[in-house]
This record gives sequence, C-alpha cells and structure tokens, in this order.
Amino acid sequence: MGFGMVSLLDAFFRRAFTSAGLRPSSAAVDADTTIHFWAHPSLLLQPSDQQRPVVVLLHGFGPDPTWQWAAQAGPLSRHFDLLVPALLFFGASATRAPARSDAFQAAALAALLTGGHVPGLGRDGRTVHLVGANYGGLVAYHLARDLEQQQGGGVRVGKVVLCDADACWGADDDRALADRSGAADVAELLAPGDTRAVRRRWMMSAYRPFKHIPECFLRDLFRVRILNMGQVYRKNKLASTMPNKCIILTYMINLI
Repeated sequence: MGFGMVSLLDAFFRRAFTSAGLRPSSAAVDADTTIHFWAHPSLLLQPSDQQRPVVVLLHGFGPDPTWQWAAQAGPLSRHFDLLVPALLFFGASATRAPARSDAFQAAALAALLTGGHVPGLGRDGRTVHLVGANYGGLVAYHLARDLEQQQGGGVRVGKVVLCDADACWGADDDRALADRSGAADVAELLAPGDTRAVRRRWMMSAYRPFKHIPECFLRDLFRVRILNMGQVYRKNKLASTMPNKCIILTYMINLI
C-alpha cells in the first residue's frame, strides 16, 4: 500500500474501531462468498446470560466501514453490541458469484447472521436492529425482509433505520444530478476514474467541503482507495445495477 496520508487515515479509523472494543473477523458464508466484519468479542463467543441489544451497521457506497462509522463506533458501543460488515466489493468482502444487486448483498448478510458464523447471536431468536446509510439503507431494507421470511433462522429483526436512502429516486433525477455535477454519468461520481473526478465527487457530496484540497492527497486517495484490487472496475459494475445511483458518500464524510 505504501505510506501516505490515506494510510494514516486508515490506521486512525481502525484505531477508532479497536478503541470501541470491536475486533475484525471474517466468514465464508458459502463456497463463493466471504464477508469481512467487525464485531464486539461478545458476538464472537457463545452467547452469555448478560446480553446487550445488537445493532448491525451497514455502510454506504464508498470506502470500507471503518471510514464511515468511526465517529459512531465509540458512542454506540457504550450501549450496544455492534456488528459492522463490509459489503461485497468494499473492504475485504468478496464473492465469485456473478450477482451484483443490493438484494444479493442482503442475502449474503442474512447467511452471515443466520448461518452460525456469529456465535454470539445464538440460535434462540436473538433480536438484531439494522441501521443502513444510503446504499446500506437499501441493503438493510432487503435484509430485514429476508430475515423476516426465514423461519427458524435464530435471528429476529427489531428496529430498522434507513439513513439517506432515497428509494424513490428515478432516472430523471440521475440525469439532473449528472448535469449539475458536470459528469457524463452518475456512475462517474460513484466510482471516479481520476483525481479530477474524485475532486468533483468531494465537492458534490461533502457538507461544507474544503475549498483547497492538495492534489497529492487526492492522488494518494485515488491510488489506495480506488485503483487497488481493481476497485474502479468492480464498483462501476456494481453501480450499473444499483436502483438508486444518487447514493453518494464522500470518502471523507467522517472528517467533516
């Protein structure tokens, strides 16, 4: 990966998770799909008599979940046992299956929660609450439905919170957003192809964005977070199947 500002930010966000008591883990939910996630140790062990409410945090379209939930991990950890997965094609989660929809994302997470891969959830119907931000909100909607439809899966759905997940967005809204940003297509905002596109995404999606962003930082961000592991190709392919392409999270949303 090399050394740079983005590497330092990666370490900072991971430190926020570990300071909140979260630990990394991964599970092969089927022969093709592996989900990487962060969780409290109580969820990685067999369930005990003393249990706190379980909250599953689903991130939006952008970097892996440590970047997007770092500010919330500490405060929420005082009251809840957290499970924070990386959606497929984000972070270390991956699949060889051809499907690319938000419903497929939800099916993989349902397999994680009900397949015995998280021992602390047990098999006696423990309740989980779902919180999804933008793209993660659409995944949370499908996940809640999948868990409700599964009988005897050992997990019940509690509260479901969808944050900034505009399921009513249509093709006309896509075109208006692309015209306003100067991009050829909304997918260019979701998966920037160069530092100019990264800067445009920043200006469109960040609240009170910095007016002057060093080009060296954008190059590092593009190299580490987009080019590595073929992310541009995979995320563009994923973006083409999204029912709501307006869902945009800036790479630095937790710093603002």
